[in-house]
Amino acid sequence: MRTFLFRFTSFLCLSIGSGSYANGNLQVAFGAEENYLLVRSLDSSVIHLGSAEEKAEYKEIIDEYLRFKSLHIQGKYGDAYLAVRSTQYKLIQLYDKILTKNLDLVRSELILLGGKSRDKEKTQTRAFLRLALRDASEAEQKLVMARNTRPLLYLLKLREMLFALKILKHAGKFVIFLNLLHDGKFMESIEESDFDSIESELIRGFGKGNNKLLALHYDNSFLPFGEESIYEGMMTQFKSPEIKKD
Repeated sequence: MRTFLFRFTSFLCLSIGSGSYANGNLQVAFGAEENYLLVRSLDSSVIHLGSAEEKAEYKEIIDEYLRFKSLHIQGKYGDAYLAVRSTQYKLIQLYDKILTKNLDLVRSELILLGGKSRDKEKTQTRAFLRLALRDASEAEQKLVMARNTRPLLYLLKLREMLFALKILKHAGKFVIFLNLLHDGKFMESIEESDFDSIESELIRGFGKGNNKLLALHYDNSFLPFGEESIYEGMMTQFKSPEIKKD
């Protein structure tokens, strides 16, 4: 954490310093690398849980990120830095909304599964419930920490939010395991099964049409379900600007 804070402080100091090519390029490099991961990681969750308004927000964020890429390619590092910061600010708002929805979904599913398993528990039931609830609590703590982080430290907020998102996807895997354990027709060792095997069992046990568990299964692996990737679609259409020669 100390190393990260040093890098982040250096990054901010550079934004006030020399406007040379080397310094200008360094100003945006760190924020750009973080932004790529943060924007890309939200794609499947927006598709799975986002409203029409939230999907529109996500597209606006990708547009902002693409504007940064264009400015950076052209060497307009001051404007590119502002685009990086704007993208991060908007990401914070959207991450908060999606994480809150994800927390509500995981907890409501676990309450339902806890009721279903009462008096007919299997060997792994309690372990899966305990691990999923632990993950949900940890993700909520990360979200609270992000909200309480100083307002202008965008990257610190977003790092906590990305950790929370990853933890929630791990909790979502236990939701899938518990459903298959009690309502599906699953093989003996759930934890050792790969993505395709679990997908096949979900379709066999619950059907393919309007399968909320299948959608959750895809989202748990950062994969879009039922729709094309918003991120990939917009990135494919992006054309790099031509650099004018003096």
